[in-house]
Amino acid sequence: MSETIIEIRNLKKSFGDHHVLRDISLSLGKGSVTTLLGPSGSGKSTLLRCINLLTIPDAGSVRVGEREIAFGAGQLRVRSSQLSAFRATTGMVFQHFNLFPHMNAVENVMEGLVTVRKEPKAIAHDKAMALLERVGLADRASRYPDNLSGGQKQRVAIARALAMEPAVMLLDEATSALDPELVGEVLSVIRQLAEAGMTMVLVTHEIGFARDVSDTVVFMRDGLVVEKGAPDIVIDNPVEAATRSFLARFSAASRSPGA
Repeated sequence: MSETIIEIRNLKKSFGDHHVLRDISLSLGKGSVTTLLGPSGSGKSTLLRCINLLTIPDAGSVRVGEREIAFGAGQLRVRSSQLSAFRATTGMVFQHFNLFPHMNAVENVMEGLVTVRKEPKAIAHDKAMALLERVGLADRASRYPDNLSGGQKQRVAIARALAMEPAVMLLDEATSALDPELVGEVLSVIRQLAEAGMTMVLVTHEIGFARDVSDTVVFMRDGLVVEKGAPDIVIDNPVEAATRSFLARFSAASRSPGA
């Protein structure tokens, strides 16, 4: 069994009277790919944001690698320095890219290396170019976001996250804002990362891709983990009625290769 790199215990999060996460516990192995599936409002994106503490849980604990923080009654207030150090262990890729519009592709990838890690610009530039090469965009290094397609922007965003050498990559609906013809190029990069052994947690509706690339699929509904297991069980032979009902709406997609 692989070493556990993410440990989530009894995680809870509410926004006002709305309980978004209700006592979530998960253990994820190093080098594994975990896909979170579920209907809109099920808590998938909130769980992803709680893993790197962009959203602060109300209770429970989160561990990534050697760093663990507990929340709730009786716990000390988390300092900003603790949050920064914890977040450095994860790379987050958002649905809408979040690139700096005034920086070209290579500058976007360099930014964290220069401002956070204080690396010399020449070294950061070389690392950024190597990462753009890895995602197939070395020839677009001097282009600004406005002159990149949606798929290219997302690949730059992935390269930017990789630049910080995270232990875990978190991808929140990385293809949902893309035109259909651009989805494949981003999924191809994610697949390459999976094959290289990068630990990843994905939120996606690309069911066929989730089946192909995931080690574990977690189906969520109403802030709860309804079903968890290997993709050939959860996607192809789900036990729970809620899972079967959700996947029935994606039956055509689940039969496609997804990449």
